[in-house]
Amino acid sequence: MSRFKNLSKDRNTIMMSLLESQDICKALFYGRSDFLDQPNLDDPTKLIYKNIFPYRYVPNTTTEKSTFITLWFGKYRLVRNSFKSGMVMFNVFTHNDLHRTDYGVLRCDFIVNIIDEIVNSKYGIGVFKPEFYEADDLYVNKEYSGFYVAYKIHEWN
Repeated sequence: MSRFKNLSKDRNTIMMSLLESQDICKALFYGRSDFLDQPNLDDPTKLIYKNIFPYRYVPNTTTEKSTFITLWFGKYRLVRNSFKSGMVMFNVFTHNDLHRTDYGVLRCDFIVNIIDEIVNSKYGIGVFKPEFYEADDLYVNKEYSGFYVAYKIHEWN
């Protein structure tokens, strides 16, 4: 039996949870500082592989100023031969011209806060509630920066 049979399911669960938040979708889709005042997205799935990537990096360079979320799993290890623990990690970054918003928070901080509400201490990923592990600034290059956040998860071995 595979030790990682739930990996794709967990990845899809997280991506769908992100897409259920119109606030995240608007923050990713609209490059305006008043993104929350813009219309809801009719089809948030169009953000997958454009602004939300189910792996660590954004594969193509873009000339359009954008905001991105990448997510990945890693750092798995065996715990007492019954569980494996690992991490689900999120990079949230934007073009430096898009950080400022009309809402008193930076765009990436806004998105990370919603990710934390979705993931931290909620069932649905792994066998226990994910636990916040760490977060820090993220420097991508001279044009893009943001924040990363990581959660510890546990799966049956």
